[in-house]
Amino acid sequence: MRNIRAIAFKEFIQVSRDRRTLMLLILMPMMQLMIYGYGINTDVKHLPTYVYDQDRTYLSRRLVDSFTQSDYFTVKVQATSMAQVYSALDKGLAQSALIIPPDFTGDLLKKKGAQVQMIIDGTDSTPATVALNSSQAIINAFMQNEGLIPVQVLPIDFRPRLWYNPDLKSTYFMLPGLIALVLQFLVPMITATAIVREKERGNIEQLLVTPIKPYQLILGKIIPYIFIGIFIATSIITTMHYLFVVPIHGSIVTLFFMTLVYLVVCLGIGLWASTVADNQQQASQLVMFLAMPSILLSGFIFPRESMPLWVKDISYLIPMTYFLQIVRGIILKGLGFFDLIGQVWPLLLMAVVVIVFSIRRFSKRMA
Repeated sequence: MRNIRAIAFKEFIQVSRDRRTLMLLILMPMMQLMIYGYGINTDVKHLPTYVYDQDRTYLSRRLVDSFTQSDYFTVKVQATSMAQVYSALDKGLAQSALIIPPDFTGDLLKKKGAQVQMIIDGTDSTPATVALNSSQAIINAFMQNEGLIPVQVLPIDFRPRLWYNPDLKSTYFMLPGLIALVLQFLVPMITATAIVREKERGNIEQLLVTPIKPYQLILGKIIPYIFIGIFIATSIITTMHYLFVVPIHGSIVTLFFMTLVYLVVCLGIGLWASTVADNQQQASQLVMFLAMPSILLSGFIFPRESMPLWVKDISYLIPMTYFLQIVRGIILKGLGFFDLIGQVWPLLLMAVVVIVFSIRRFSKRMA
């Protein structure tokens, strides 16, 4: 018992002297509690919605107002063409679109069934289900408020459609995101611990006395991890496609190119962690500290539409936020490079900034 107390006392002293680890142990739980307490919310509301009102009468406007006044839909744009609606759904600018035909009011006044269509992006099953159920409830309430229920023919023939994932299979949504999750967790972890282990053994200092420059040393060490990351991504995509039968509608070349860009960002994160950490334990803690917000705030599990505005602003600083939209857009929607340019350029910028910053920091510390 005395030996156990002595070891425990020594461990407490060692942790108290390691200020970086101590700060992580104190601040990390509090920061995660604050962020996740606001960010984790499965009650999806304010879904971005496009409206294409071809009727433009008082009754069609009242129908649009019924959707606007609900907490579940936020009308972003009054579209002027179906092409604009399709483009918004493809690029993720809208989660749903309400289509009102030009003869909507006329059919209602003639006591004929008026057709109304709601197109819903089904890539994420949670907001898609909310949109499907709440839109039907809004239509039913609208018919009651307008006194349309007593007619013998159903006054509004409401036809919602689910795009990209019509059966709302969770595997279609989760498995493409698994590529981003695994790379975000494993690649920085193995990169940071490998470099810190070399520092602990003194191997890096021995290499630096040779003519090899610091940036050459770093690039030489991260290249193998690029191939490891590509192998991991390939195995996930292959298993997803052949075992779980998830269709890949887009270009494989574009998918692997963007995966390579995302890998560079992940490697830069691992390299940065290795310059901050003094040992492998600290490196692992730093990577975990960065990985958890990526999992919970990027849209991998919880829809970003349900998050407060300030939490969504934080999510724009997370590389996984952009890569999730890219990988799901390519696999589920068949989008091309230029269709995803709004997500591509922030990821490319992050890749350049994080690698250059990490290499300079590493060179400065080694010097």
